[in-house]
Amino acid sequence: MRSWDRVIGYALLLLALLSCHVSRESKLAEKSKQELLALENRWLQVEDDPVALEDILASDFLHVVPGAIITKNQHLRFLREHPAGGKRPEKRFEDLHLRVYGEAGIVNGAVIETTDHGERKTLFTDVFAYRDGKWRAVSAQELPVAAP
Repeated sequence: MRSWDRVIGYALLLLALLSCHVSRESKLAEKSKQELLALENRWLQVEDDPVALEDILASDFLHVVPGAIITKNQHLRFLREHPAGGKRPEKRFEDLHLRVYGEAGIVNGAVIETTDHGERKTLFTDVFAYRDGKWRAVSAQELPVAAP
């Protein structure tokens, strides 16, 4: 009977250790999701600012847009050569889904852009990598939704 007590004791200890590990993992994933959400919001605010984007986009960033795949340097060069002017349209997120897989994060959702001419919806997928203590965007893909 004594050996069963020891087996049960070890099993309970193992369960306790595993639950601590799972709890820590879920807290870490939740923290990462909050960091990614903050980064997405920042990106939406500064999307036309090449200086601010320098810190958000990884050096190997690729942006998939209808008809092209562009690099970080191409994206920033375009913004420098074509600065946004005038009234900036109001933009907001809709239907966001955040997932974290270790040092990779994926955000899917929609951006709703409101102008004087109505609303425009764009679906997106952003992929982030956790490098050197911070999240950076490594890939983005956008899909404009045709008006009904």
